[in-house]
Amino acid sequence: MAKRIILSALLLTIFVNGAIAGTNLQIFYDFGSNGTVCENKRSNRMTTTLELFYPDPWGNTFAFVDFDYNINPIDPKNTPFMAYAEIARCLNFWQNTKAKDLSIQVEYNGGLGIYKDGAGDIRGYGINHAALVGLNYFLHTKDFKNTFNLELLYKYIVDGDNGIKNRAPLQFTFVWACQDFCTAPGLTFSGFLDIWGQRFGGQQSFVMISEPQLWYKIGQWFKCPNLNIGAEFEFSYNFTGGTPGTGFMCNPCLGIKWTFD
Repeated sequence: MAKRIILSALLLTIFVNGAIAGTNLQIFYDFGSNGTVCENKRSNRMTTTLELFYPDPWGNTFAFVDFDYNINPIDPKNTPFMAYAEIARCLNFWQNTKAKDLSIQVEYNGGLGIYKDGAGDIRGYGINHAALVGLNYFLHTKDFKNTFNLELLYKYIVDGDNGIKNRAPLQFTFVWACQDFCTAPGLTFSGFLDIWGQRFGGQQSFVMISEPQLWYKIGQWFKCPNLNIGAEFEFSYNFTGGTPGTGFMCNPCLGIKWTFD
C-alpha cells in the first residue's frame, strides 16, 4: 500500500495566521521490514510525494499525490504500481475572532494499484473512495516555529462493509511540525498520527499509522536552501494488507525533499 493510504494528510504547516503557501517534492527509498504477523513484501521501493499547501481568506487547502515505484520483482516495473491522492479543505470564515484556530475540515482520499499474481499476470485493486468531515484545531507557539493540529473527523469509506455498517466511523489525527528542532538551525521534526475504525470482511477493527520525519536543510551550506535530506519511519498497526490482524509494522526510509518556495 501507499505511504499515506487512508490518511488525513501530512499537514506540516496548516495554520490560519502567518501561513505561507508552498509546494514540495519528496523522494524516498523504502527499506521495508517484517511485521509481527505478516511479511511486508513491498520492501525496497521508491516513493515520490508531491504535496502543496495554500491559504486564502476563507481557510486553506492541502493536497498530496503519492506514486510508488517497484524495485522488487513482485510488482510491475514498467509503470508505477500504486497511486494515491488526498485533498483536504479547511473552512474558516472567522479568522479575526477568538475562534480563529478552529476550522471545519472536509477531505477526500482515494487511489488504485496493480500487482503480479502467482502466475505472473498483472492484476489491479482499488483504494476505495473515502469522504471525511469534521473539526480541525490549530495550536502553535508565538513564533509559529512549532505547530500542531488536532483533527476529529467522521469518515465514510465507500464500501457496504466499511461504510454504513462501520460501528466506529471516526478518525483522530494529530499533526506536528517543529522547526529548528533541538535548537539546530535548519532541522525540522514533523509527522502525523492517524487512528480510525474500520470493518474488514465483516470484522470491526481499528487502524493506526504514523510517519514521523526528520529533515535537515543541507542546502543552506551552499546557497541552495530548497534542498533537504532526511529520514522517515512508517509505523502502522492493522494496516498492511488491508485486513485485521496484520500486526505492527515499521518501515525505515531515507529521502530528499525540494521545496518550491
